[in-house]
Amino acid sequence: MPRAKGSHAPYCWTAKELSSDVPPGKRALAAELQRLCRLLALEPNGSAPTQKQAADRLHVSDTSLSRYLSTEYLPDIAIVRLLHATASADAGGTEKAGITLTDLEKLHAAAATEQCGGCVKLREEAAALRQQASENATELDNVQVRLGTSKEEAAALRKGTAALKREVQTLKAREGRALKTTARRAIRAGQRQRLAARRDTALLPVPPPRGDRQQSNPEKRAALSVARQAEALQNGGRQDVALALLRHSAEVLSPAEAATLVYVLRESQLDELAGTLIHIYGRDNPDPDVMRAAAKLHQQGAPDDAAALLQAALSTRTGAP
Repeated sequence: MPRAKGSHAPYCWTAKELSSDVPPGKRALAAELQRLCRLLALEPNGSAPTQKQAADRLHVSDTSLSRYLSTEYLPDIAIVRLLHATASADAGGTEKAGITLTDLEKLHAAAATEQCGGCVKLREEAAALRQQASENATELDNVQVRLGTSKEEAAALRKGTAALKREVQTLKAREGRALKTTARRAIRAGQRQRLAARRDTALLPVPPPRGDRQQSNPEKRAALSVARQAEALQNGGRQDVALALLRHSAEVLSPAEAATLVYVLRESQLDELAGTLIHIYGRDNPDPDVMRAAAKLHQQGAPDDAAALLQAALSTRTGAP
């Protein structure tokens, strides 16, 4: 084979360094491929072909040819056969190629066998990864389904909670109106009884003695009606409703009726409700009404409650604790 002109290192691109861990079959094949590349004919100008020029003749890329020669990639058998045919033709015959096609194919088969062990392992790993990816995708689908179900349940719960809140508010408003109506009815009943008692008193030839209980009976009956309802609510575990009844009653009770209700609550041993009523009435009512209620309590023999009522009013006006 004529030597290349104008080049001190012709075919230098064929001298690929092989690492020590390259299997012997792939090493032997790469050595033969490098040698066959050096048999490729010179260019018309007499220079050795470059790696790209050699790759063009083999119909592969420059990078692919480099990887075949360095054992990084195993070439297809068709490329091996084309290189053998091209190098043999350029060298002047098959016998001058230095290796028969059969022997070259055997080297390729041996290299492929060495690579197949790694390929099998890689294929197994790839199959395992694909299986894991499939399982992960299935689990992700299940999670998304569960998430969608949870979102629907949460939306239904929020809707149900909002409906319950509206229902509770409606019931509270209805109960408040019922309590106010009950308190007003009790007061109106007491007022009617007082008017009847006054008419009866006017017919008496002699005015009743001072402090006669007949004058307080209507007030006491009205107070008893409210007290019994409050007691029933408290005994039924509805302390908050009983307190609401007292608040509504305090809004419509006259001073005398408020004092009588305190007195009746004390008689029924509902001291906590009596104390609450004293605080509410003293806090929420004008001073003249508080003074009249306190005077009525004093007349009924409850000076401590009268003092507590005045103190509640005083604390509210002055902001004292």
